[in-house]
Amino acid sequence: MAGEATKEAEPQPQAAQEKPAPAAAAAMTEAEVEELPKAIVRRLVKDKLSHVAGGDGAEVIVNKDAMTAFAESARIFIHYLSATANDMCKESKRQTINADDVLKALDEMEFSEFVEPLRTALQEFRNKNADRRTEANKKQKEKRRKLDTEPIPQKENGPADDTKENDD
Repeated sequence: MAGEATKEAEPQPQAAQEKPAPAAAAAMTEAEVEELPKAIVRRLVKDKLSHVAGGDGAEVIVNKDAMTAFAESARIFIHYLSATANDMCKESKRQTINADDVLKALDEMEFSEFVEPLRTALQEFRNKNADRRTEANKKQKEKRRKLDTEPIPQKENGPADDTKENDD
């Protein structure tokens, strides 16, 4: 008992002092949190393999262990790429990683053959989003214009309101 009292008086490590995580998050291990979604990895692998196989619509079968290996390899690659891009960012004395940092990191990691296709895909993505923004802005302006041109309806006093005004 005396030993237990001294343990309670000792300062606890920071991790022990923190509040427990919600039940859903506590049930997941650290590895599960970092896993890529299996359905997305499966779709990417099967799409790419079907294109390589000739795109004749043949079903590509991938073993469960192979799918896990693809997912783990992609996770490791993302970690390595993000760490390298972070280094590029820090060299520029910035705290926010941008697309150019990722492109430079790919080059630094000797994956320069991916830089141009990624740059092209990034530009297409930006153009697509710019079109969406333009369309959304047009809709917003149209909505504002309608609100500006329509008269604001005046609240009419009902019979109950008239009696209250007359009573005053």
